[in-house]
Amino acid sequence: MDPSAVENILIRLDSIDQLFNAPDVNPFSEKEVNVIGEAGLVHAVRKLLAKRSLRWKAVRFVIQLPPDQVTGDLQAELPKAVHRYCRAKIEDNALTIRMSRTRSLIGLGMVTLISIVLLGLVYLLLNTVLANASQTAQGLVAAFTGVFIWVILWDPMEALLFQWVSPAMENRVLRKVIDVEFRVEPQA
Repeated sequence: MDPSAVENILIRLDSIDQLFNAPDVNPFSEKEVNVIGEAGLVHAVRKLLAKRSLRWKAVRFVIQLPPDQVTGDLQAELPKAVHRYCRAKIEDNALTIRMSRTRSLIGLGMVTLISIVLLGLVYLLLNTVLANASQTAQGLVAAFTGVFIWVILWDPMEALLFQWVSPAMENRVLRKVIDVEFRVEPQA
């Protein structure tokens, strides 16, 4: 690959731990990660995603640190640390997805059972106590029951269908970050 075709994503940090851990918000700082209080790696990835960059192989993260923190070992250890972080975060997201699906299925089963019992009770009510009531009253009871069932089914159904999306997308990005080149430089 042509070295001039590589896009450098600059990440200016006060210390290497800010690559993984968000610093306190400091709007008086000159460094973006301090101003917004976001981990450097997360911020750099968000920048790439905002550009809708599809060429991850043509990206290099350039980490600028105070000169006293740039050591020969850091350049060699940083890719290993990023790899460990990404793998651990991918596994954590996979666990989050699994737990979310399990909880959502249990919740959906519980509210489905409640809904079936409630529908049975309303059916009995409409055929016994409210059998002689006006069609409007019967319609209102049926409508309120339908809305109630819809409301209690909504959250577990939404969680089951959509809660996995964010961690799954993050995992897709983390798998790409593992292969990105990292360069450590002293700040000027």
